[in-house]
Amino acid sequence: MVQYDKILILMGRTKCFNREEVLDRAIQVFWRQGFANTSLHDLEQATGVNKSGLYSEFKDKEDLFCQSIKRYKETNLVAEILTKQPLGYENVENFLKSSLNCSGEKGCYLANTMRELSFLPHQVKKLILENVASVAELLLMNLKAVSNRNDLDQFVSMILTFSTGISLKLNAMKPKEVEPEIDFFSKNFKKLILDEE
Repeated sequence: MVQYDKILILMGRTKCFNREEVLDRAIQVFWRQGFANTSLHDLEQATGVNKSGLYSEFKDKEDLFCQSIKRYKETNLVAEILTKQPLGYENVENFLKSSLNCSGEKGCYLANTMRELSFLPHQVKKLILENVASVAELLLMNLKAVSNRNDLDQFVSMILTFSTGISLKLNAMKPKEVEPEIDFFSKNFKKLILDEE
């Protein structure tokens, strides 16, 4: 049973709403349209909560976007994938393949936000870059478990660049169309990391 944590007066009547549900619906709008192209009206329509209701819970559109990113990070499986024991390259492979499970053909939510990074509000940009840094740290941890190379930071950057590119491709392509690229990258990247011939 849904636990409602807010009661708002909407359109002259009492209506309950769940913060997480509102964030999940907002994520879908931001995911599809981006931050800049999403209007307050779009968010009202998607969440079923009017302006006064949204602003009683979130300061403004920027805050709602920040909270939606935090919500996505909480419900995303990346941390779970990259902390699975034993640490190692299998976790990295599963991380790369996880982009194939992103919703529909929209790519990864956080990767998509990178396209707007140069003109996003400072607080939003800071949050996104912190998330990228946390993923990079987890990737590095897994690579260190299988390799003693002293340039693993550069390999992490390669993984993140490839992963972001694949996520953006998924805006226009089906997962089965990009899966061979992931398999090719994963197999050959492993040879580099492990110094295999």
